[in-house]
Amino acid sequence: MSEASTFSAHVPGIEGIALDEARALLDVEGDELEALLQRAKATRENYKGNEIRFCGITNAKSGRCAESCAFCSQSAHFDTDAPVYPLKKAETIVEEAIQADQEGAGEFSIVVSGTRLRKEEELREVESALRGIREQTSMMSCASLGLMGKVDLERLRDAGLQAFHHNLETARSFHPEIVKTHSYEEEVNAIRHAKSLGLHVCSGGIFGMGESKEQRIEFLQELRDLDVDSIPLNFLNPQPGTPLEGTWDLTPEDCLKIIAVARLMMPRQEIFVCGGREVQLKDLQHRMFDAGANGTMVGNYLTTPGRGAVKDQEMLEELGLRAVGITQSDEAPDHVRKIAQTAPMAADKHAAKYHKQTSRLRVL
Repeated sequence: MSEASTFSAHVPGIEGIALDEARALLDVEGDELEALLQRAKATRENYKGNEIRFCGITNAKSGRCAESCAFCSQSAHFDTDAPVYPLKKAETIVEEAIQADQEGAGEFSIVVSGTRLRKEEELREVESALRGIREQTSMMSCASLGLMGKVDLERLRDAGLQAFHHNLETARSFHPEIVKTHSYEEEVNAIRHAKSLGLHVCSGGIFGMGESKEQRIEFLQELRDLDVDSIPLNFLNPQPGTPLEGTWDLTPEDCLKIIAVARLMMPRQEIFVCGGREVQLKDLQHRMFDAGANGTMVGNYLTTPGRGAVKDQEMLEELGLRAVGITQSDEAPDHVRKIAQTAPMAADKHAAKYHKQTSRLRVL
């Protein structure tokens, strides 16, 4: 019997598994991999039930980013085919949010390229969009705006921002290999600012960029230490023209092990599988929920297409799972319930959305 097979199969407590166990679990194969997935699934069911979160985004401002991040086709440092356009008008963002709401998303994020959102006219446009999302949809409002300071984040929170997304991208020890124009501590500070304001904080990163297995565990431990609320796990979809073009370091099984270890390390957190799932998990996408994920992104990503909300909804039906927005969930943490109480929409609107969601998807 191998060392990995001697690990206890029990559902971990809220503190999650120890680092030595996490390291060993990234190496399991065959029957031991199946045992790992069963344990991760049991952990998800214990802490999250059979509720799955759908989130959606808009690429609200694209390209010409001054930052040099090796994975990103929107960087001005690389010659890519990524779209380039200024910040969308608030009305356009709200229209896209309404579409995501109709497709079953429970959270919607305004994502912009650049170091941070700082121009006054852009801040006002995002404020207007946030108000529209809160007034015209039943989703949690989110934004991914770069290395934001506390003052501007507080301003946006007062305009209706409920969640803030900012990825660490990778382990602290590997970050300088991927990001050349800002520090890891700047990433961490943006997250700490959001947490200090009581926002729901979403932070994860990308696997398969050349990091070691030890650095994968280091990265997950950093997220655990920061105690973020939602963790988007992305798998590299290497884009032409970027330094990581042609980098294929993951198998579908590697992806499942990463998801499972993340779940066992952070049993209470929202674990989303987002970018790269189509190209890296391939035919095993449905097993991301066996591995412990309780959320995924619907619709398109920033510069690459998704596979469509109808297929994702059908996948959930086949697995006996259901899409429920976090603010409507019986499993929502207390601080999320407080966020939901600030939303200016009636409870019956939430209930109607999820009761009718499946039939609505089929006619889109």
